Amino acid sequence: MEYVRAALVRHGVPAEPSPVVLLAGPRGSGGTVLLDAMWREFADDCLSVRLDLRSAQGVEDVVLAAVRGLGRRIPGIRAVDFPRTAMLLKALSFIDTGGGRTAFEAYLRARPQDAERQSALTDWSNRAAPLLSPEHRGLLDVLTGLLGALHSAVGRHKDARALRWLAERGGGGREYDSLWELYRQHRAQDGPTGTPRVVARTLCAAFLADLRHDFNDSWPRLQRPRNCLLLLDNAGGRTADLFLELLAECRREDAARDERPDPAVVVAVQRGRIRPEAARLLDPADPELAFGTRHPYAPGGAGHPVWWYPVALADLTGEQVLALCTSSVLGRHNRDADFLHALAGGHPEATDRLAHLLARFGRTPPADPRRAPAELPEPYDPRRLLGERLADDAHPLPPAWPAPPRPDTTVEDYLLRRAFADHLTVASDGSLRPGDNTLLGVMAVLAATPGLRRGACNATLHYLDWTDTDADTAQLALTAGMWLEENEDGEAVRLHPLAALLLRRWLARDPALWRKTHMGYAAHYSSRTDAPLRHHHTLAQAEPGRREPLTAVAAYLDDEFDRATSAAAWLDVLERVTSAPTRLATPLDPRTFVTSLAGPAEDRNRRRAVTRLAVARWLHADRAFDPAHQLAHTIAGEYEHLADITDDNEELYRQAGKFRRIENSWKD
Repeated sequence: MEYVRAALVRHGVPAEPSPVVLLAGPRGSGGTVLLDAMWREFADDCLSVRLDLRSAQGVEDVVLAAVRGLGRRIPGIRAVDFPRTAMLLKALSFIDTGGGRTAFEAYLRARPQDAERQSALTDWSNRAAPLLSPEHRGLLDVLTGLLGALHSAVGRHKDARALRWLAERGGGGREYDSLWELYRQHRAQDGPTGTPRVVARTLCAAFLADLRHDFNDSWPRLQRPRNCLLLLDNAGGRTADLFLELLAECRREDAARDERPDPAVVVAVQRGRIRPEAARLLDPADPELAFGTRHPYAPGGAGHPVWWYPVALADLTGEQVLALCTSSVLGRHNRDADFLHALAGGHPEATDRLAHLLARFGRTPPADPRRAPAELPEPYDPRRLLGERLADDAHPLPPAWPAPPRPDTTVEDYLLRRAFADHLTVASDGSLRPGDNTLLGVMAVLAATPGLRRGACNATLHYLDWTDTDADTAQLALTAGMWLEENEDGEAVRLHPLAALLLRRWLARDPALWRKTHMGYAAHYSSRTDAPLRHHHTLAQAEPGRREPLTAVAAYLDDEFDRATSAAAWLDVLERVTSAPTRLATPLDPRTFVTSLAGPAEDRNRRRAVTRLAVARWLHADRAFDPAHQLAHTIAGEYEHLADITDDNEELYRQAGKFRRIENSWKD
């Protein structure tokens, strides 16, 4: 916000253009909210436009909408003429009914009412209208008012300056030669809506040239005090990506010609991987976003302008989640915030939604003095949160939220539809069916193993008889959506906690598929060195009616206790095994559930202590299972049982103390 505020202020003609700011993050990471804040802050003080480029079909749509948006009347700010852009749009919109070049030139000279009959501008305007943001909705009814200006552009501006500029870019020739050639290339395109690159580049160049002339060529006393602002949402599609690329390309060409910089301050939101030439300029260690400071790896030398400045949209911190949280379902405000932060990993939109819903579902009705204490409603169990239905007339959702597609839409489904909207296929009745969402299933299988190992995933896909899919496609989709961080070798580094949660729960919807997936991984990790991974996936299969996997894991950990060189080495194996995902849920006290699965505690029984510790650590790691950290008591007790019968017990007592502190901090 401070950068945009400073970049909008003009102190004469700037030395270089402002870099295109790319706000990048996964879907729901707050880019649109930030654009909202910028629009509220700056729109009334400068020429500005906000566009949603999701439905842009061609660069001409973007340019036409931008020209119209910048034509919004602001008291005290004069409008911009766009002679070059208007002439070019008029020429490209010509509909040839057989007259060829002669009719084309007559059309350019015709009166507005005569030219309109041969123009496609009405159709173009209908395509461009949805790009304008809700703040511009008042312009939609008068969007065709631009048509008259475009139709009469040549006559009104006496065409000399605009034609001269177009002729210079086209290499000379007669006055309409360059326009005719661009029109022919535009009409020769393969698709009905895409824009040929040379035509799109000329449109961008004309747009910037008109802005540059208006802002830079006025008398010093009449120069505008502020630059113009372009806010572009959903700028990651094919058309939007081309527009931004050509914008930077035109700026490089203008700099090579020693043209003065254009005044456009461009802020674009991309939901997905940043373009490579921009990504290498990102400095993750820059805490103050010093846009004027050149990144040491930027190409072109110290005097070369910076064309891109990508900014990764960060997750919310614990303090920010605390500020969003308004409930105290778990007894205290900060406990609910801790639960929400663990559940969504700080993802901005998901945290905002879950915080609102936790407060909504956890709201206790006013006490009725006529009712006996035994009849009072039970406190809300936050373990139910993800499975709650949203359709509730008694607690309507905020108007700004997208409406649930079905009455039975759960919180989990709602988050899934938002986070993975680009990869979901929705049935005609609005439901999500695993059979219709193969890619999502493969992503869930890939996310089920530590490190998202593609080789192991491909082996498991073969075990599942999913022969038409592969792990590379799933990893590419996760990376492109910015849910997965990779290292320089393309190996997975970190899957976002929200994506991990939603994919795990998607896989868990089919218990048979869950078991077979982890059986496939366990079969793949067959070597001695892979024993922790094998038992990691074996533990994931354990459930009350199926104790064999737990018996195998307990035997392995008990034997490993003797083989390990130290208690610390054994604890490392325990950590790797018990980080397994789980699909288990219970309405019971989690400690009671552990006892039902692993048996009651027994002093000086090492196998029982190891079994209970493994189960408790495994389930404790899932905050949706143990939101109040109730299993910290069980974990600490079993660490102490092991320490009491072990000589190398210092690290075991240290771990017990860690979980005792957790237990004490969560006691009511």
